[in-house]
Amino acid sequence: MLLRKMMSKVGVGSAHVDLILNKSLWRQGEVIQGIVHIYGGTVEQRIERLDVELVQKTIENGKELGAFVAVIPAAGAFSIKPGEKKEIPFSYTIPETLPPSRPGRSYRFITRLHIEDAVDTLDFDYVQILPKK
Repeated sequence: MLLRKMMSKVGVGSAHVDLILNKSLWRQGEVIQGIVHIYGGTVEQRIERLDVELVQKTIENGKELGAFVAVIPAAGAFSIKPGEKKEIPFSYTIPETLPPSRPGRSYRFITRLHIEDAVDTLDFDYVQILPKK
């Protein structure tokens, strides 16, 4: 049991997260909806919080630049037992002023499970933002 606890602190057998979105293409001003799935690992763990970050990635002059568009709090502190599964609804309204996706500009959601005294687990979901109709 002690070995499992130690391994989970470095990410082996740790809780993990998966954001499932209802689609991958949205227009400016639309509401993105999905569900965050959280899966318990091999030991009980305390989750400090769950955030979903919207990040814009831009390539200019051969350099990749990342910028946070938003950090969306999805849940506060909770515990997850070994093998347990939790589902948390997620929604976010895309700003109408957010520049649309294009070659050299892309967007992704990074779902971050902040685990107490352990390595945080991440999930990446790429999305495409279209101009408002």
